[in-house]
Order: sequence, then structure tokens, then C-alpha cells
Amino acid sequence: MTFFKKIFIIALLLIILPNIILVSCSENRVFQCKKIISITQAIAKESHANRKTEDIQKALQVADSFEKAAAEMRNLSIYDKNLVKYQLEFANIYQGYAQTTRQFIFALQKKDINTVKLMQQQLQQLGQKEPELGNRINSYCQSK
Repeated sequence: MTFFKKIFIIALLLIILPNIILVSCSENRVFQCKKIISITQAIAKESHANRKTEDIQKALQVADSFEKAAAEMRNLSIYDKNLVKYQLEFANIYQGYAQTTRQFIFALQKKDINTVKLMQQQLQQLGQKEPELGNRINSYCQSK
């Protein structure tokens, strides 16, 4: 093998090898989907278990859990541009649940009926957005 062929092969390996390593180390879309979905499932389970609670302290704990889920969602390392959109939408919904729940409880304690009704409407709107978003991410994650 000539000197130039050896140099060419070495140069080619130096170009290709790092790309192979980068591709193999990056997370694929399925793994990224699972990270998002695991947070959504955990908070959905807690939310469903406490949906009809009349205990104000428990409702505030659920609001804290939503806030934590929003932070966890925002802190995920997601690289797929479509999944980043879903990630941020879920984080915003969870942050909305946390804030609206706290405002609802505060208005309830102050007996501010107008604000209570407004917060109920906002919670219902968030409750409609979440499953729609869940369906969209599930469709995206199941597609090729």
C-alpha cells in the first residue's frame, strides 16, 4: 500500500469514525418519546387519584406536583424539533395547572365566586388541551 493510500484511509477514518460515534451516542426518537411520556403518565396518575379531593392541602400538593412535572419536562434533553414542541406544550400545561389550582384555592378561601368560576373554566380548558396533546405526541411517536 502506498503512502498516499495510507494517508487517505487514515483521513477517511478520522472523518467517518467520529460521525459514527456521534450517531450511536445520540438518543433516538423512541427513547426521547419515552422520556416525555413517562412524565405525562406519572402526573396523570397522581392527578387522577386526587381529582375529586376536597382537602385543600392535598390539592396544593397536587399543584406542587404539577409544578415539579413542568420543571422536569422543561429539563429533559430532547433533540427532535417536533418533540421539543410537545415537551414545551406539556410543560406549559402543567405550569398552568399548578398556577390555576393555587388561584382557585385562594379564591375559594376568599369566597371570591367570580374568580372561582373563572379558574374552573381555565382548569377545564387545560383539561381539554392535555389529552389532545397526548394524542398528537402518541401519533408522532408511533410514526416512522
